[in-house]
Amino acid sequence: MELADAEQADLRQQLAILHAEVEAFRNQPALRTCLFPGCIRQYDAISWMNGTPPPRPTWSGAGWHILKTSSIFTDGGHLCPDHVDIVTTHLPRLVTTPSGRYTVDCACGWTPAPKRWHRLVTALWQEHLLEAHGDLPPAPPLTDPEHRTPLADHTAQSLNELYDRLWDAEADRDETRDALQEFYRCWKEHNALLADHATLAARVHNALLLVRTHMATGSRDWAQDSSDAWLYAVLYGWDCEQEHQHTDDCRAGLDEVAAKHGWSAGRVARTRKHRAALALAGPNGETEAAARRDDPEED
Repeated sequence: MELADAEQADLRQQLAILHAEVEAFRNQPALRTCLFPGCIRQYDAISWMNGTPPPRPTWSGAGWHILKTSSIFTDGGHLCPDHVDIVTTHLPRLVTTPSGRYTVDCACGWTPAPKRWHRLVTALWQEHLLEAHGDLPPAPPLTDPEHRTPLADHTAQSLNELYDRLWDAEADRDETRDALQEFYRCWKEHNALLADHATLAARVHNALLLVRTHMATGSRDWAQDSSDAWLYAVLYGWDCEQEHQHTDDCRAGLDEVAAKHGWSAGRVARTRKHRAALALAGPNGETEAAARRDDPEED
């Protein structure tokens, strides 16, 4: 049975519409909305991932950021370029209290009262975000007597909330006490470690002082042998170590000793480096000169 021309035209039109609907369904945009309260900006995630132009210019994904699921939003979220900075400044982190309730640790330091359902603290954080953005006036503090609920107006649920906050405070008190005790223990261990280091440093100082005294008062010629000269350079020093303007009268014998024994420039540099480290750790020419200045009778 052949169809009339009008019926064939109508059928072709319906098939064209069906093909258009199928194509639109296959290529429909995956719109993502900004999680900032009240923001209706969207972008097409499919076009952005494919690198193709979005169906509408306003659906461009340029400048958008993705919020991971580790925040209070269990499914993550998306931030438009207008609200990236404000949300980053107040990035939320879901916290579970010891009593099993939930609160938010905001990046700015704000924390609401714990709630039984985590979606409630999400709404509180959104309110806090609007206040920080200037879209809402700041809420009065909970301790403001003018905004306290009269006792006669309390319900069983509101009283339970107050008791829950009290129990949370008691749990926080125990945790704070444990943290302070742990901090005090670490502080005592740190002080004991510092005392041990001070004792060790004093012993090293005395040992180096004994070595310097032996080298300075002995009759041995430390410049004759290469090994002796190197030990003298590290433990005592061939150069002047006093903190003053050096003149021709100051000792500057390391270069002469190095030339005598054929030391390389690298060995001379390493020797000066080792001597500088020991001079900081123990007695040196400056400390001895300072002692003589303080007690001139020793001269």
